[in-house]
Amino acid sequence: MRINKLKAFDTFRWDRIQNAPIIGSYDMPVLQAVHDVEPHDLVPFHIAMTTRDAHAKWYHFYEDDYQFERIWNAPDRYIPILSNFEGGITTDFSIYLDMPKSQQIWNCWRNRAMAYYLQSRGLCVIPNVGWSDSDSLSWAFDGIPENSVLSITTQGCMGRDYICKQSLLNGMHELVRQKHPEKLIVYGRFPNKWRDRFPMPIDVFPSFAEERWGK
Repeated sequence: MRINKLKAFDTFRWDRIQNAPIIGSYDMPVLQAVHDVEPHDLVPFHIAMTTRDAHAKWYHFYEDDYQFERIWNAPDRYIPILSNFEGGITTDFSIYLDMPKSQQIWNCWRNRAMAYYLQSRGLCVIPNVGWSDSDSLSWAFDGIPENSVLSITTQGCMGRDYICKQSLLNGMHELVRQKHPEKLIVYGRFPNKWRDRFPMPIDVFPSFAEERWGK
């Protein structure tokens, strides 16, 4: 059985990766590298929709998935707003350790597809990278450019859960080995003692919860 491609583009969001170069076992679109950017004044997507002085700020999607599911469903509605910002960090649909593997891969694909779509519309967006356990490292970096500024979040990984924290560190080392980031943007807590473990500059931004409530 073959799918009607015109219907599939609308139903399955295939338009997000139209004409994209594809890589890996799960057909991840390949993203453009981003160089020489200095993110600042980061605001979450749900606040970015109504923020002032957008030209002097950067947006991100490091918040609950329901806050930005709408951009997946109707990106062209939000691109004019996001275009007013100096730049942004691409979507962060969750990839949790205890998620079914199929859902992890689907969310990774959505992150990559949405990033490609925004880049193809001329937006300056830093690729966000997410992973879960060691098994995910065989596909979680597919489509991520080499020698680029990249971004990750440590939210949910810096508590007392040793497995989660170790998965974070293992993934960071593998990211460096595979992709050689020019610089890494870290959203959330990141101990100073960890900086010396990695060869690239690391810019750390406190999470929205840390800034507002000190958490």
